[in-house]
Amino acid sequence: MAIFRAYAKVLEPDDPAVRIYKAGYRTCPGEPGQLLADVLQRTGGAYETTTQLSPSLRNDIREIAELTSDTALLAIADLAEVPVSLEPLRGLDPHTRIVIRAELQYEADEGSRVSGLRERRPAVATIMPDGTVVAGDALPT
Repeated sequence: MAIFRAYAKVLEPDDPAVRIYKAGYRTCPGEPGQLLADVLQRTGGAYETTTQLSPSLRNDIREIAELTSDTALLAIADLAEVPVSLEPLRGLDPHTRIVIRAELQYEADEGSRVSGLRERRPAVATIMPDGTVVAGDALPT
């Protein structure tokens, strides 16, 4: 069964977003991630926030939920945003850069059965096995 996760974590130097940013490729304005202090300011100091679910992620969740008859996943597919606990970050320096992510992890061949994965967008950059970062799709399909 596919597993949906929404979480917050420290943005590590080896995170793909950091590596792509440091290589000079920009997918959005500013540095990757956000300051924990900024998130806490938006939540009024509460160690819980929300993250938006993109329409494509919601479609993937709905499709796999229907394929596997997973009612819990189907309920998530109807949500525009989901709660994310910041408790694992309690006690960190407020200037720590963090990421808040929502993802769907597939098991066995589930991913190959979801149409959204078959309709892949071109990459901004690719991290090669040796660690170098190159522009675009290094191995286009």
